Amino acid sequence: MPSTARESIRGFPSDERSVPEARWFVRRELEAWGAADLADRAILVTSELVTNAVLHAGTTVEVRLLFDDSRLRLEVQDLHPSRTLAPTVARAVDDAEHGRGLMITGAVSSSWGVAYTDTAKRVWVEFDRAPLPGPAPAELAGLTEVAGVAEVDGAGGVLVAVVELTASGLVRGWNDDAARLLGWTATDVVGESWRELVDGTGSGPDGPSETEHWQGELGLRTKRGGVRPVYAAQHVVLGRDGSVLLLVPAEQRGLLQRAAAPASAAASDPVGLRDEALTQLGLDDYLDLAVERCRDVVGADATYLLLARDFDTELEIVAVSGLDARLRGLRTDRDARGTLNRSDPRLPLVELDLAEGEVPLLEGTRCRSLLVVPVVVEGRVVGALGAGLAHPAGPDDGQAALLVRAAASLAMATDRARLRAANLERRHWLGLIDEAGVLLAGSLDQEMTMALAGQVVVPQLASWCAIHLRDERGHLALAQVWHEDELQVGLLREVLEVTEAEKLQSSREEALRGPLQTLPLTVRGREIGWLTLGRPDAAPLTGEILQVAESLARRAAMAIDNARAHGELQASGQALQRSLLPPSIEVPPGIDVGVVYEPAGESATAGGDFYDLFPLGDGRWCWVVGDVCGTGAEAAAVTGLARHTIRALALAGFPTGVTLERLNSAILDEGERARFLTLVCGVIEPVRDGRARLDLVVAGHPPPFLVRDGRVEQVGRPQSLLGVEERVAYAEDHLELRRGDLLVAVTDGVLERRDGTRMLGEEGVMEAELVAAAGWPAQAVADRVLRLVLDFVPGAHRDDMAILALRVPDGS
Repeated sequence: MPSTARESIRGFPSDERSVPEARWFVRRELEAWGAADLADRAILVTSELVTNAVLHAGTTVEVRLLFDDSRLRLEVQDLHPSRTLAPTVARAVDDAEHGRGLMITGAVSSSWGVAYTDTAKRVWVEFDRAPLPGPAPAELAGLTEVAGVAEVDGAGGVLVAVVELTASGLVRGWNDDAARLLGWTATDVVGESWRELVDGTGSGPDGPSETEHWQGELGLRTKRGGVRPVYAAQHVVLGRDGSVLLLVPAEQRGLLQRAAAPASAAASDPVGLRDEALTQLGLDDYLDLAVERCRDVVGADATYLLLARDFDTELEIVAVSGLDARLRGLRTDRDARGTLNRSDPRLPLVELDLAEGEVPLLEGTRCRSLLVVPVVVEGRVVGALGAGLAHPAGPDDGQAALLVRAAASLAMATDRARLRAANLERRHWLGLIDEAGVLLAGSLDQEMTMALAGQVVVPQLASWCAIHLRDERGHLALAQVWHEDELQVGLLREVLEVTEAEKLQSSREEALRGPLQTLPLTVRGREIGWLTLGRPDAAPLTGEILQVAESLARRAAMAIDNARAHGELQASGQALQRSLLPPSIEVPPGIDVGVVYEPAGESATAGGDFYDLFPLGDGRWCWVVGDVCGTGAEAAAVTGLARHTIRALALAGFPTGVTLERLNSAILDEGERARFLTLVCGVIEPVRDGRARLDLVVAGHPPPFLVRDGRVEQVGRPQSLLGVEERVAYAEDHLELRRGDLLVAVTDGVLERRDGTRMLGEEGVMEAELVAAAGWPAQAVADRVLRLVLDFVPGAHRDDMAILALRVPDGS
């Protein structure tokens, strides 16, 4: 830097309030030096670097400015050299709250770097300045020496006097150039009235202006008793704290007129950000910086920007300055204090003489008055810009005008943020609807479907929800409750246990903390129930967000109705399947009985295999084990036909052979629905003297196993299966069962269990299991045969299995 450079240094404590104070310091110094064209970039970098120092170093911060006509050097120093900075500038992720400081610094500066010492770290940034045309040499001549102070510099030069005034018009700041220009030293004039120095001639006022920037020519008294014509400009308004004047010799008025151009631009655009700032910073950072600039320009203690939501009636806080940063992203109702004007959202809103806590957004601050102006784009209110002030009397006209112009300058950027947020939110809701449709369609269990519907709605659309469904009489009954706080579900269920719509909507509102919003669950033109949404302390859904809720309700209604229909169909099917098997097994006197039945498929209760055991009278009992070809509903239909036909004919007194012949005819009469089947059917006479007679017919079925005296054999003559030939004749085999004998009948699902090319078969059952289990109870024998099958090939079975074991106990 040349030796003629101006320099200014100021220290700040490690406090978040130092950031706006540092920005103000830089702005004031640069405008006092006639370098307002550099202020935007310098203030932006100051904000970032001081913020980084306060957050990460935690020490006092020193800001140093050096300036000449061509370059500005800005230095920010902290006392924590161990907190080093990365040597390159990396772009922060889009949702990062910090980490953009060096990216911004590199984007807006000519050069930058970091210097370390044993006790400090200094970040320096330089800004090149396009040279301004200087005054003609003749304009710099004619100054004379007064009392040893250069009123006239014969060698030429530029004098810019900086005079700082209090609100009452007393001089409290006087720089060296002011002393050279007028002869008065700072000791002479500080504390004196400015009016005493003004001659009264010229176009400028004789005291500070509180509301407007002004420029004009003044006559000022010099220390030698003369009057010095000067050109004055009030560049900066400090609100109620005073103002700053810039003075140059009248013949050099071009200096201030050129320097005043940025101030003039600021008057029409108080935010004062360059066009490229939005591109360099991104939308979020641009709005943050703009809100900070609004706070500085207006002289407010806090500012915030609210964004209207397309999908809701709420406003989102998108940027704050002087407030808790955690407010960003929160939403507030349009009617809440500190937002839009309730009577007309297009008009400004002024709140005066506020008490602590009256405006939630300003809670914890010293603000006691508030001004909110709408942000309007093409006649539509897209947001609001608020400014809080410490004095209860509210803003003056100048502050109000500045905030209105700031809102207008932010309108397009705010609308862009609104449209981007709306697009993201629209994608979110469309994704939610799509995901909900897939999720709900994947369940056919009614309870699970309703639970899934509750999880989709809460907490996306409501704090809690309830589903009421109409019963067979058309009355509403509570079916499901879902709350974001699981501890509240029980209490909420008690409150909602009503069946009349009027009670649900009126008498329960107080207990549920707010009005309810109900959506009909309609499917195929029928209303099957209601979806009730609970939004405590929030407005009902409206607009596009309501359409989202209605779309979810339609999908939930369709899924619930399908699940209910599926459940009813499944219940009917299970009832029919249960009818294919005996509800219970009666045990014949003197006979031990064991039964195992395993249908193929997880959801099946009965299939193509069946068994039965029932009394015929006179102490006789009939037992059957059968296997219909195939599986599924058609096989189950033949199973039901076979079981009930055998029961009816056997109870009517027909012999076993005749019974099966007539069953064969009944099966063939089914035509295309007919299925051939195999079965073994026997009639046991009463046990007398430890013996029982057995009449047996084996119709295409694996013969049953007889275990006697440690040996196993299959008994019964294999005969024709049923449902194939029109004319069949079945002959009965007559056997005698003795004490300790064990008879086991199985279906081919047991014998044809396969492991690759290996099959369990009759030998596998006979040799390994039945001999070892001959003395066991009948049920233990049946269970052991099942375990043998499952151990042979683990996993699910593809065929039904039925096992019936009959044993004559040794003590019979």
